[in-house]
Amino acid sequence: MTDLRWTDQAAEFLTYAGDYLREWPAEHSVILTNAERRVDVRDADNLWGWVVSPDGTVVAAAIHTPPFGAYLSLAPDEPIRLLAAAFHKRGRQLPGVGGFRRPVETFAAEWSRRTGVEAETTMRQWAYTADSVTPPTGVPGRLRPAGTGDRAVLAEWVAAFHVDTGLPVEPAADLDDRIADGRLFVWIDDDRPVSMAGVTAPAGGVTRVQYVYTPVECRGHGYASACVAAVTARELAEPGRTCMLYTDLTNPTSNGIYQAIGYRLLGEAVQVGFE
Repeated sequence: MTDLRWTDQAAEFLTYAGDYLREWPAEHSVILTNAERRVDVRDADNLWGWVVSPDGTVVAAAIHTPPFGAYLSLAPDEPIRLLAAAFHKRGRQLPGVGGFRRPVETFAAEWSRRTGVEAETTMRQWAYTADSVTPPTGVPGRLRPAGTGDRAVLAEWVAAFHVDTGLPVEPAADLDDRIADGRLFVWIDDDRPVSMAGVTAPAGGVTRVQYVYTPVECRGHGYASACVAAVTARELAEPGRTCMLYTDLTNPTSNGIYQAIGYRLLGEAVQVGFE
């Protein structure tokens, strides 16, 4: 009989589901990153679940860290429907669900069937991965880690990035933490920042490139391509490291940029909101 297990401890979740998630570390980068950064935290509001088949093999996993929606692993339809039913039975208030398209659509259909709420796709993204990179040529400038002196301009850029992407605004501490940890970078031309890109801490050997943003007045010069390529090359210099990123499925410019420097398509990820 298929068994569903829950915990409020990320460390326990990784003990049991970690090997399954690390079999596809790029596809599970969001889950692994969230779990590993909370490994020393016990918070009853957070819920970590995994499904075990009759032979003892983990076949699905899901997390819920409010105020965000649930996030799903790759999995067949049956265990995904089981997770949706279990979230509902536990009375979890889910604003939505995210992950790769097939499991998300399966979960959303089951959730709507049980709750009567409508599900609406709010974001569609392509997921890309890279294990090598080809920097663009002829782009002036250089990469350097962001410093505290960049904070004011980067705070404006981060706010604009969230507006452009429709993502919820994260607290300012996230920006400070990224700068302090050396996980935020700027492309410098003529001694001024003209573009930025950030990275997550590696999880399962995968670093996720984030916060790619160039202000409107600096666009059209190849700065974003050069910045992402340089950040990616820096990460890939670490043995065993792979990079990945998500981009708006409907934005041909960003998709073209990433493919040109060596990122290859991994699959489609979606966010679905519940009424």
